[in-house]
Amino acid sequence: MGESFYRRMFIIGALWNLAGGLFILLLTPLVFERAGLQVPSPPLYYQAWIALFMTFGIGYYLVARDLFRNRDIATLGLVGKLAFSLIFIRNFLSFPDQVPRFFWIPVVGDLVFVVLFGMFLSFARRMGK
Repeated sequence: MGESFYRRMFIIGALWNLAGGLFILLLTPLVFERAGLQVPSPPLYYQAWIALFMTFGIGYYLVARDLFRNRDIATLGLVGKLAFSLIFIRNFLSFPDQVPRFFWIPVVGDLVFVVLFGMFLSFARRMGK
């Protein structure tokens, strides 16, 4: 796996975050209705969370444009995706009837990116960059 693989991977990572954010933002009522929950009111924390992971999506695009100059964004992404996943897994286990089951999709997806980002960071170190 070389630079072109990692560039494509970061583009896919950017699209993953941006598309996921738009999906959740545009379909907020459906997301919560399907889980039998009320939409947060005020939506401040929920919308701020979406803005944060969409911002990370833009960061992954920046990494794709210049892998080695922006590799610290990949480190932040790895940490953020791991923290997100662990928080959701803990809440899935603690509140199994209150967390929408389809949120396993972003959790599993993010754990895949944790591995891929880790592979990229190892690659970058081996390249001496």
